[in-house]
Amino acid sequence: MQVPNKPYRKLTAHIPRDLGAALARLLIAYGLPTMLEKLHRLRQMSHAELAHRLRERWRKETDRLRFYGGRTGEEYKFDRLTEPHGKSLKQYFLERASFRFYPSVNDKDETLSLITEQFPEWMNRTIGEAGRLVEHRLNILGHNDVALETDIDWHRDPVSGFRWGRQYCADYCLVDRARADAKIVHELNRHQHLPRLAKAFFLTGDETYAQEAVKQIESWIEQNPKWDGINWQSSLEIAIRSTSWLWTIFFLLRSQSLDEIILRRICKSLFAQLDHVHRYPSVYTSPNTHVIGEATALFIAGCLFRELPQAGAWLQFATATLIREMGRQVSKEGVYSEASTYYHCYAADFYLEVLSLARWNRISLPEWTWKRLEQMLELVMHISRPDGSIPLIGDDDGGRALALSLEDYRCFRDGLSSGAVLFGRADFKYQARSFSEESLWLLSAGAWRIFGAVPAQAPAELGRSYPDSGYFIQHSGWNPEDTHVVFDCGGLGRPTHAHAHADALSFTLFSQGRDILIDPATFVYNAANEWRNYFRSTRAHNTVVVDGKNQSEPGASFSWKREARVHLHNTFRLTDVEYVDGEHGGYRALRNPITHRRRLFHVRPDYWIVLDELRGTGTHQFEFLYHFAADTELVIVEDEPKGGVDCRARIGDAGLQLFMYGSEPIRAEAICGQTKPIQGWASARYGERHPSPVLRNWMKGPAPASMMTFLIPSKAPVHSRRLNSNTRHALAAVVRNGDYDDVAVTSVQDGDLHLVDCVMRGEFFWMRMENGNLRRLLAVNAHSFSYAGETVFESEQPIVYIQAHFWDSGIVIERGDHEGKIYVRDLRDIQFQRH
Repeated sequence: MQVPNKPYRKLTAHIPRDLGAALARLLIAYGLPTMLEKLHRLRQMSHAELAHRLRERWRKETDRLRFYGGRTGEEYKFDRLTEPHGKSLKQYFLERASFRFYPSVNDKDETLSLITEQFPEWMNRTIGEAGRLVEHRLNILGHNDVALETDIDWHRDPVSGFRWGRQYCADYCLVDRARADAKIVHELNRHQHLPRLAKAFFLTGDETYAQEAVKQIESWIEQNPKWDGINWQSSLEIAIRSTSWLWTIFFLLRSQSLDEIILRRICKSLFAQLDHVHRYPSVYTSPNTHVIGEATALFIAGCLFRELPQAGAWLQFATATLIREMGRQVSKEGVYSEASTYYHCYAADFYLEVLSLARWNRISLPEWTWKRLEQMLELVMHISRPDGSIPLIGDDDGGRALALSLEDYRCFRDGLSSGAVLFGRADFKYQARSFSEESLWLLSAGAWRIFGAVPAQAPAELGRSYPDSGYFIQHSGWNPEDTHVVFDCGGLGRPTHAHAHADALSFTLFSQGRDILIDPATFVYNAANEWRNYFRSTRAHNTVVVDGKNQSEPGASFSWKREARVHLHNTFRLTDVEYVDGEHGGYRALRNPITHRRRLFHVRPDYWIVLDELRGTGTHQFEFLYHFAADTELVIVEDEPKGGVDCRARIGDAGLQLFMYGSEPIRAEAICGQTKPIQGWASARYGERHPSPVLRNWMKGPAPASMMTFLIPSKAPVHSRRLNSNTRHALAAVVRNGDYDDVAVTSVQDGDLHLVDCVMRGEFFWMRMENGNLRRLLAVNAHSFSYAGETVFESEQPIVYIQAHFWDSGIVIERGDHEGKIYVRDLRDIQFQRH
């Protein structure tokens, strides 16, 4: 009898086998797996982490005693801040702190003049939103126009109605709760709507907006004494709320509603919250954007309140942390390391806040941190589609680091707008399209003039490869109607796997101004395990599912039990073609292991070819999934005897045609809004889900198996057909492309392959024919190719790639190695091609 769980094998090794298995099951039944997992995790900790966690545990227990004893800390005294300013805290803010804050707020006249003269729509939008906020109506993640009570209960989830009980803040367990998602109440208590409300006062002088903002902060302070309740549970949430309060205070400094007494009361709570963040940073508990966000709030406060005794410690800790985490969490390619495009924007936005304020306060940070931020924005530039949106690869948090105007990162053009100003980048400005309101608030009204002086110029590259991170971005061009593809050839990310999905070798496609092949995004983190696991599963992505299994096996909401290892074989980009070749071993855990290899071949600007190889043994079911935007209409035509599927997708005026040719007969169906099992869903923003069609193609047969798929963005029908070769281990097809017939051939086994007038040996061949004559050849990992009885090239070792251009009197061959280019006058003179 097999012992059912690996952690217990050593524990029960000395016990008779049957008894050991029974004991292992008993340990599982009584919940000891969690204990053993914790012990295993403990053994993996460094001495530094152990010391930090012990100190943190001691603090929590000490603070618990103080909390229940009614002694939650010192009363803040503001003498050092107020003494030189007539003992007035408000005067300190006006005369000292405001000149250290972002200059757009300090120079009100210039800011107001710019908005009034150049961007009146910003003013109208601000006033309209403020009117709704005064009525206690706001958007919370994917829930729009949520109505709060007249007297807001800050512990109540306004979406579900669930009220979080009051207890010591460290005693909450928020993950995997069945009744409510803590992220909703956390989002409300970030108070990111308050700066937008206060901004309306700043721009109009209407005290109605100031009174409401002050009233909400005061009610929060009354309901949330130190360490009491869920709103003290997360240091990141406290940090973001602290930043929101700071912006609110500076917007309201000229308001009568923010008098000396109220400002002192707000600052006492604010400084207590910042002290808590400093006392309990997420250095090891959430070593990702949590710790970056916490350090950002402490950096801002440390810059502003230098006369405050604890401000020096805040600033020192924040500066060291931000520098360290930039090096640890952002790769040398400039990619945030958690395999999430949304969290990449989060991290970049935090650093925009920090570096902008550092420059204003003449605080020197290492030059490489500025360069790394510029690289992060380069990824945003490349990964943004023509409409400015980003594909939501990995988790989608639904919020923002700072939400002075926009509320999420589905579009991060404002980051590119700020980047154009900070780095003088013409390509950033091209993708940003226009100067953003967020850039004004972070960088000053003068930034608008700098932005205007930078010329807008399309990026020089039609794509960008990030091999270390696994992102391969391909553009057919930079115009609004062009096609944009992101191929995910990476793993679950580092330093944690918290926000990754089981999406290896998946891709997204945007074309003709529309999102067509999508990543369905996230929906929820907590309170709905089945939905959480679906949205991060392999079957929720445009890749291949084998025997109904996930590539990587999910654990709790932010962990994984098993990770698919991804390997990049090869990538190259020529003038008008691009090739990426990767594989993962996520299905090697099957009884008959399978390795999935996917190659993406782009014939710019016209179409893509997806080549899937599934190598291994045994008989399997292979599912090839394509997820479409919600309003897509699908028409599927099967050609089962020939093992092919033709699918035509239309979404508005845009279209995509898929031709699929398999090594076995293919069956196809469209699924939308299915719940048992879950399939055919997407999320527009965290907390929202909607039906969205999925093309499911499946075939059952022995490994190795293969599939060739043409993806052709086109409003008009395109014609393709399968070609017959001399072996079942090869796939060949032709597609009509303007005046040419393009032929693609792939083989999963070695040996000569005969097709029409060609004999070839290698992995992949692409040929362009004109009126039956060969005009161009691209061979990848190939040994030989002959055409009409003449040898074009031959090699004992496979050549990475060979590109050949043919015309009536000669041929040019370009090898993807040291041989370079060879010119041949006459095809009968073959001595130059033999190696």
